[in-house]
Amino acid sequence: MKHLQSLVFWICVQCLIVSCFSPGALWAGDAVIIGAPLLQERFLTCVTQLSANDLRDTPNSDERLTVVILEHHKFLEMREAFHAHKTKLAFSSLQARRIYLSARMFGDFETLLRCITHELGHFATQSVYEDHAERSADHIRQRARQICGSAVQ
Repeated sequence: MKHLQSLVFWICVQCLIVSCFSPGALWAGDAVIIGAPLLQERFLTCVTQLSANDLRDTPNSDERLTVVILEHHKFLEMREAFHAHKTKLAFSSLQARRIYLSARMFGDFETLLRCITHELGHFATQSVYEDHAERSADHIRQRARQICGSAVQ
């Protein structure tokens, strides 16, 4: 339990540092991406910016969305802390406006695209139900393929 608390604390500190010292004036529509390699960070930034209109009128939309990428073993620890037992590579906290991704998903573009858009679908619908999130994710996914695909090449 103590290790889990220190992991949560470490992630919160990183979020605080990025929020306070990130170059440029960040506003609520800008997502904060933590722990991604540069190419994947570009792609994730593109997709989150693309979905900004879908998330604009959701609760806490005045606060920044944060995407945290963790090594898989740390992801599994966070998953346990959030009681998200069914997920394998990604989960969200709607209240904290945070998406957690396992670093394992960076193996291929399709997995990353499917997971990030699905999680954004949860935010767009404000629903914990997978089918609701997936309906919204389809819309985001189509636009992301057209607009953000070049961000990973």
